[in-house]
Amino acid sequence: MDTSTFHVRQTLKIPNCNGCQPAPAGYAPSLSWQKTKVSDFSDLRQRLMSLRSKNDFRKHLHQRSKLPEIENETAWLHFCFGSSLRLKPLCDGRTATESSQPSLPLLSVLLCLDQPAIEQLLCYHINWFQEGGFSDVQGQWLFALFACLEKPLTPEACHLLRTAARLCTNLRATLDSPEHPHLSGLNLLQCLVARYFDQSDLCEK
Repeated sequence: MDTSTFHVRQTLKIPNCNGCQPAPAGYAPSLSWQKTKVSDFSDLRQRLMSLRSKNDFRKHLHQRSKLPEIENETAWLHFCFGSSLRLKPLCDGRTATESSQPSLPLLSVLLCLDQPAIEQLLCYHINWFQEGGFSDVQGQWLFALFACLEKPLTPEACHLLRTAARLCTNLRATLDSPEHPHLSGLNLLQCLVARYFDQSDLCEK
């Protein structure tokens, strides 16, 4: 049914309560850019699923003994960002960490983690984002963890993804220029939550 005829009679408008900030002029990605990124992300996930389904991925499991216990948030903080990491609150989002040797989200690490561990590590990263801002290394970890999440999402994973999208849009709204180096990464994470993980109320047209 076409409901457009009722718009002029509407006396009460319910505001969007998803907590996401609209993109400033010139900051939002184009629809074609979003579709391309979602397609590329889908292809990446297919390759990851193929690796997990093969027996040879178990050759990476010897690495598990070298990883921190998933319950140890502090150990994972230093593992992901480096031994000299120092979180500090930032207002412009330009850098969230000072780190000597950050660990990248390599396949040898990701393939050792089951879904509960993926969700727990994602929860840590979102907490660190909230507390200390955003960095390129953290963007890589968030993207990698997104790629490892299984669908359909658990309620906890859905909540984490929506929180990540909210943080990305809120930080984006504070950037001082559409040329800011973090803009593309923030747009990508928000786009994947909205369009790949089916959070349609967060989609940017």
